[in-house]
Order: sequence, then C-alpha cells, then structure tokens
Amino acid sequence: MKIFNSIALSNSGPSCQKCTYFQNDPTLIEAAYPGLTVMSSGFASVRDRDGLCSYNQIYLSARDSCPHFAQHGVEVSKDEVG
Repeated sequence: MKIFNSIALSNSGPSCQKCTYFQNDPTLIEAAYPGLTVMSSGFASVRDRDGLCSYNQIYLSARDSCPHFAQHGVEVSKDEVG
C-alpha cells in the first residue's frame, strides 16, 4: 500500500506522538474500533502509546514518523489535511 511507504518505523524523524495529527485518547480509539471492547479496551496497557493518525487514517505506534509531521500547537490548514 502507498501509505506504508510514507511511514517510517524505528523513529527516523520527529515522532508521531508529538504530531498534531496523532490521537491516542483511549475513548477515541474505542469509538474508531467499536469491536475493540469485546476483547480488550482502548485503555489496555498492551496498547502502549499507540494511536490514530488523522492525516494518514491509520493506527500506528507513537514512535513512528512520517513526512506529514506537524508540531502540536501549529495551526494546520484544511488544504494540508486533504
């Protein structure tokens, strides 16, 4: 898939955890994956700091990085989100 070509594992750039597109609120994750609560929870320790990328529309590790990084607190235009 094209999207995986832009995601860099093992932290080759600024980490997703510090990106404005990265969402790791357990409640938001449970809403995105409604069946998750059957087997586990968005609050589970095995999730670590994983979350959702609102730019790439995928679930990933907070340690990953990609070329679409936008620092928290920096306003992003709707054109950049796609």
